[in-house]
Amino acid sequence: MVYDSPMPIRRTWLARAAAALCALSFLSLVPAGSPARAADPKPFVVVGTSDVYDSNLVQTVIEPGFEAAYPEYDLQYVSKGTGAAIAYAQAGTAAALLVHAAALENQFVGDGYSLEKYGRAIFWGDYVLLGPNDDPAGVMATDNHDIVGAFEKIAAAGEAGDANFVSRGGTPGTTVAEHIIWSHTSGVTTCQMSDANGGGTSPSQDTGDCPASINYPDWYHATGLTQGPNIDNADVCNYPSDEGNCYVLTDRGTFQYLKSVDRAQHLKIVTRDNDDTSRGGQSLLVNSFHAYGINPAMFPDPSATNTDPVAAKLFLNWITSADTQEKVGQFLDPSDPPFIPSAAPTLTGSQLPKAVKAGSKVKVTGKLANVVPGMPALNGEKVSLMRVPTAFPGSTPTKVTTAKTNKKGKFSLTFKPTINATYSLSVGRIVKIEDSHLDPVFGDILHATSTSLSAVKVKGAVTVKKATVKNGRLKVSGALSPKVTGKKATVVLYAAHPGKKLKPVGEAGVKNGAKSYAASFTLGSGSWRYQVHYVNAGLIKAGVSSVGKVTVP
Repeated sequence: MVYDSPMPIRRTWLARAAAALCALSFLSLVPAGSPARAADPKPFVVVGTSDVYDSNLVQTVIEPGFEAAYPEYDLQYVSKGTGAAIAYAQAGTAAALLVHAAALENQFVGDGYSLEKYGRAIFWGDYVLLGPNDDPAGVMATDNHDIVGAFEKIAAAGEAGDANFVSRGGTPGTTVAEHIIWSHTSGVTTCQMSDANGGGTSPSQDTGDCPASINYPDWYHATGLTQGPNIDNADVCNYPSDEGNCYVLTDRGTFQYLKSVDRAQHLKIVTRDNDDTSRGGQSLLVNSFHAYGINPAMFPDPSATNTDPVAAKLFLNWITSADTQEKVGQFLDPSDPPFIPSAAPTLTGSQLPKAVKAGSKVKVTGKLANVVPGMPALNGEKVSLMRVPTAFPGSTPTKVTTAKTNKKGKFSLTFKPTINATYSLSVGRIVKIEDSHLDPVFGDILHATSTSLSAVKVKGAVTVKKATVKNGRLKVSGALSPKVTGKKATVVLYAAHPGKKLKPVGEAGVKNGAKSYAASFTLGSGSWRYQVHYVNAGLIKAGVSSVGKVTVP
């Protein structure tokens, strides 16, 4: 449920009265001594950007998903622009915050309001520029992947009376992103937005620092609306010009949802996916979302606020979980998802050989990277190689070795497989500064992740260094590789007279951890061919020594 009021209200007074009457009627029918019904779910207030509400992600995935996982809570979502959402959280009227403007989030964190060191990365999407179907500013002809060029064309068409630009105004994440784009333009009169309002520039008839009330040009309209209604405003486009001809910057998720319910039919995407070579690069249209818990220690009396660190932690862990991330990625259009999971980085590793000889070295190379385009490399992070013995597929993975990523997020590690096992790579939680140019710096928290590699079989090796015959017995000793794992390893003597097939004639156990063996076997008199097998069933492929010859008197 969405609210945009000083405090969230779950039901009207009439609905509450009706519910109370129904409850009294029900209780009158319950026999004395019957178990009491479960308590009503506890309100859990999340304030956040309107993008995720107007796109229907909250109603479809977030609210029902969290409440199904934690039925003791009643998630109440308050939809606002990012700047207003942060102010709402700082007033203590919410327990968690979901926003998408680094230049505002860093201030929230710097002031101490975040429950954790930084926000949790949760997902990312993209901003798109919408325009009329006939595109009077001619954006698509040359600037369908150049948002700065598109803005310049709209400004020029606006000055000529042929186009309008519809902005949300204020400090929503979308407007903050828009101001950054305007700061890259040339030939457009702009004023400078303060760092407290996210920085960048805004179209204005005056230069210098932007005042509280900006003197916008006639073609530029700040509506003060949330994301969906702002698109509707541009779709109607009730502004002076030949045909209205409105352009609007928005998140793709909200636009895709509105189109799916037959709204915004007069608009189409004219610019998306900014080229790396365009001004501002690819990241200029990246729309990255973070979630925060609200720190109750910032308030004199936390009990008088809606902060709830227990529920907030549950929510942060739930929304970054693999299951929730998958549902976010499947939302609305899995083939072109408006929200792409970003809670965990990508972790890749090179292919492993299917089998190796004992003692052989295997090299693994790979890369660790943030899912969100334009983020700095994940350098200096520890990557662990883990294994699970093939013989015990349900066992807990154990660490084999580790390596650190280089300045490009790449890593290389070498190990010697010692048992048949399935391998994987893993990294723990990452706390990373993502933008050191902001003051205070902006960082985020990435969820731990792992990636499967493949199974590797190890062929054991056994040598015979010494063989002696005494009293009708053959005593053999030598080296084993890899060293013995477990308590079931044996050396088996195969023997036969010349011209006959070798057959097992005896075996001896070998201690766990042993790298060598010494065993004695009874043989009859005569000439013998013999061979030693090193067996550790399920853990290695048996090793076989070369064939030796002895004579027993």
